[in-house]
Amino acid sequence: MDKITFADCCHDLSSRSPAARKTLAAWQARPGYGKVVNFVKNFTHEYLFSITPDDVRDVMEASSHPLGDVKTAEQLRYIENFTTPFAFQHLFHWYLEQNKSIPTWKQFRDWMVTGPGSAHWYIPLRRLLERRYPNADRNTWSRAARWRLGKLYLSNMRELDLLARLRHAGIPIRYHVLADVLFRVDFWADNVLVCTYFPNKKYRAGAQGRKPLAEKFFSSAVPPFVIAHVPITRQGFGEFWLATDESLEQLVETIRASIHG
Repeated sequence: MDKITFADCCHDLSSRSPAARKTLAAWQARPGYGKVVNFVKNFTHEYLFSITPDDVRDVMEASSHPLGDVKTAEQLRYIENFTTPFAFQHLFHWYLEQNKSIPTWKQFRDWMVTGPGSAHWYIPLRRLLERRYPNADRNTWSRAARWRLGKLYLSNMRELDLLARLRHAGIPIRYHVLADVLFRVDFWADNVLVCTYFPNKKYRAGAQGRKPLAEKFFSSAVPPFVIAHVPITRQGFGEFWLATDESLEQLVETIRASIHG
C-alpha cells in the first residue's frame, strides 16, 4: 500500500522551490499554529490510497443529505468566513486515517461537533459566536453552521472520489494535506502539479478568483514543474456533485501528456 509522509511531500515539492520553502518556514513559525504544524509534520496518508471509487460511492449512498433543508439564504457571513489554524482538509483526512474508514455525513458531523474534531472548529466557533453575538438566535447559528460544514463535507467527498478514480485509471497520484492546504496543489504525479477547480467567479474562473495559484510557490522550481489547472464540470444538482466522466478523461489525458511530455 502506498503512503505519503510530510517528508515525502517536502522532498517532492518544496525541496525544488525557494518560494515554497520560504512559505513553509513562515507557516511553521506563525504564532498560534504550533498544534497544526505538529499535526501536519507527523501526518501520514496511507488508508487514503486504499480507497476505491466503489468505497466512496457506497458511503455517499449511505449518507443523508449534508445540507438537509437548509437554504443558501440562511448562511451567515461571519460563520462562512470563520477560520482556525486547522483547515477542514486537515480534519477530514485526520478522520480517514484515524478511523480507517470514510465517514458518512452523520459520522463526520458528530466527529466535528462532539468528537476529536470539535476542539479545532466547532468549539472555537461557538465561543466566538457567544462572545460577539450573545443575543442571536441559536437555531439560526446551527443551520448556518450546518450549511458551512455540509458544503465542506461535500467538497471533500468530491475530491476523495476524484482521487480514487484517478488512481483507478492508473495515474500515480500523490497527495498530502501540506500540499493541498499550504501550496494549493490538489495532488501531484511525477513532475505534474494538478490544480482542479469548478469555475465560479467568486472563487476561481481561470486566472480570476481569490484562491492563490500554485505558481506563486512553484513557478521558479528547479527542475521545473508542469502546473496543470484543470476546470472540472459538475454533473449537476443532486445528493453529491462529482466530476463528470468527461472531466475525468480530460484530466487523465492532461496528466499523462504532461508526464510524458
